Amino acid sequence: MGGKALPFKKTVDIRESLVETPLGKVTADRYITGNDLDGSIFGRSSQPAPGRSAFISLWGSKIEGCFVEVIIQHAPASGRADPTAIIPTLLELGIGSQLIELPPQSKAQPKIFSQDYSYTSFFGEKTTSGTWYMTRNIFVVDSGIAAILAQAPSKDTRARLTLSNGGKILIPIDQKTVSSWKTAYSFNPACKSPTAVQQPASTQQKPQPPKPQQKTKP
Repeated sequence: MGGKALPFKKTVDIRESLVETPLGKVTADRYITGNDLDGSIFGRSSQPAPGRSAFISLWGSKIEGCFVEVIIQHAPASGRADPTAIIPTLLELGIGSQLIELPPQSKAQPKIFSQDYSYTSFFGEKTTSGTWYMTRNIFVVDSGIAAILAQAPSKDTRARLTLSNGGKILIPIDQKTVSSWKTAYSFNPACKSPTAVQQPASTQQKPQPPKPQQKTKP
């Protein structure tokens, strides 16, 4: 929970686990909101902490194309919440003077996962029960966007995430993550799968022979 095992702020290879074949490159970033006395990401023993949210972003390119994936993990301050209200539906980035809008790759509603939990405070004085939620969405990145991200100035950047309930959240992206975009999108800078690259040639229409002209009577 909270993406603790992810290698943040650096580019790593995506590999086929059986034969270790490289399939792409990705870099990850994380933003945590909320507060907890023990100072951990999601509470002690990796348990959710009430009032905490984690926004994890994955940036990269694979054989199939380029992507940005946003994962949201949310533990309401008390009780339950409407999980359909936290689905990310639009990602905006400010790169220099450019405002970039990234829509989702699919119109289908992403899956929502939930888990009930109990959380005991750091001093053991209070136990809270609640429900932890997680959802995700993958956003469109074409070759033009990938080039802009790869050439982005190496500095802290901000993204704006729109949720399905209309709420907007500003998410800081660490300078090290921004610097890693260059290598993350270098695996497939065209952002197209091999079949998509070959498709236009195979579907190209053959020139048709000219039709014989009809003779007209004088």
